[in-house]
Amino acid sequence: MRILLVDHGCCDPPHARVHRLREQLLALGIEAAICGPATVSSLERQPPGMFGIHLHDVAAASRGLLEAVSGGTPDAFVAAVAAVPSRLLGLVRETARQMLAEAADIVYPDAIFVLHASLLTDLAVETGAPVAVHVAAADLAATRGRPSLRRLVTGAVGSCGIIVGENAATAAAVRHEWLGDDDDGRCESWPFGDDRVAAERVADACRRVVAQRNGLRG
Repeated sequence: MRILLVDHGCCDPPHARVHRLREQLLALGIEAAICGPATVSSLERQPPGMFGIHLHDVAAASRGLLEAVSGGTPDAFVAAVAAVPSRLLGLVRETARQMLAEAADIVYPDAIFVLHASLLTDLAVETGAPVAVHVAAADLAATRGRPSLRRLVTGAVGSCGIIVGENAATAAAVRHEWLGDDDDGRCESWPFGDDRVAAERVADACRRVVAQRNGLRG
């Protein structure tokens, strides 16, 4: 199985959670690649299996967004995206779309697993691959003050085969705020903890979204 991991935080530092997750998936015999914001120039060498989304030029128009793409956490990126003007959000979206589409074309993933629910979740769904998403409480909070972003993220999450809340309270909020209290059994909860356990859970979620897709086709 081939999995494309999409994260909303800076993905190229070797200590980043998404790299540890990729290493554990590889140890399980699963091909995995990463796509997400990069802290380095597009001309610099990327870590193995990394497709960096280079947003520095676009983000220069927003101090908060520039800080988030220059070394920020996923929470910082999600919050910054929710605060930028619509025109800048459109530029970020188009830049990210190009790289995520390129990554999907090269990796040809059986499934995409997205860490955090925000702009990149929608773009992952656009690739046409089966998608599972892990949602944090910060993701919900970021959309509450921006109706246009909330509609975008709600639509994307609703199109995901499996939706995982970081805990039971987050999963319940996702059901209530984004799914209209009707998740068709797709919404569950588990935290990212031990790296190997997280990798096993991600692999299982991806196998299930692939099975769902095959069932729909069959």
